Amino acid sequence: MSLSLQQRDQLLSWTERGYLKGPQLQACATPAQLAPQAGQWQWLLDRLLACAGVLLVGVGVVFFFAWNWDAFPRFAKFSVAAGVLSGFTAIALFSHYRSVLQQAALLGCCIATGAFLALIGQTYQTGADIWQLFAAWALLMLPWVVLSRSTACWALCWAVANLALLRFFSASMWFGLFAGFSGHDALLIIALANLAALALFEIFGAKLLGHRGRALHRICALAGLSALLVGAMISWWQEAFLPLLIGFAGASLLGVPLYRWWRLDLPILALLLFGLIALVTGGLFKLLMEHEGFFAFNAIGLFVVVSSALASLWLHRIYRGGR
Repeated sequence: MSLSLQQRDQLLSWTERGYLKGPQLQACATPAQLAPQAGQWQWLLDRLLACAGVLLVGVGVVFFFAWNWDAFPRFAKFSVAAGVLSGFTAIALFSHYRSVLQQAALLGCCIATGAFLALIGQTYQTGADIWQLFAAWALLMLPWVVLSRSTACWALCWAVANLALLRFFSASMWFGLFAGFSGHDALLIIALANLAALALFEIFGAKLLGHRGRALHRICALAGLSALLVGAMISWWQEAFLPLLIGFAGASLLGVPLYRWWRLDLPILALLLFGLIALVTGGLFKLLMEHEGFFAFNAIGLFVVVSSALASLWLHRIYRGGR
């Protein structure tokens, strides 16, 4: 019986930590079972080569247009872009469901959709801002993403959607478009959007994703909590950012027990704990710097060292217990 990658990793990890001795490891698995099997190497190479092929085709199309922009007539450009998109669509349509080939082709559809939109904008000079391009790209690739249920497609959609938000708020704040938005509004909306995506993956992850990995959950948590934390740190000096301080405190009160006992996730738990330490450190700095001196600096340093050590020990204990 061959072992899966997760089972082999678990056995080797137990051996490294001293939970299993040499004879015990040999009783659990033979050396041949611990070595990667030919099928597992093929599984890895299939995914690497498929993703590399899709990325190379996408980059090749972009460079092809860039080099031959003046030489090609308008409809020839559209024909090439539409042909690439149609080719990826045909491959996805006639390949086995959720096969490596189909997921790679759907990733190609997502990339080709963005290239086609950029080609339309560059050809007709519609005057649309770049955030509108990113927003339309994220919306139009969504059917491909939902069909693929792959981390790569979801990560691309997440990145494009966040770029659209960032560009929209930068235009709003600096160039007067929708000038009612300010820095704290932008951070709050970006945080809420990413935390909403995190909740979506937590609740419907089994339907939206074809695996049990948590990479997307952690990316959304990192983006959402980072935006809240930045605003919460600024709130010690500017009252307009106070909603972000309240938001980060609420997210921590909800997230720490949630990711400790309901769905254990050490990276998100560590992000919450060390974010709280950074937030309290900022508050102490604001409070104690009114009394400049030896005591103030050392009190802040002592708090950072002690709180970080306690948080690390707690996380390490949870990790050992979970393993």
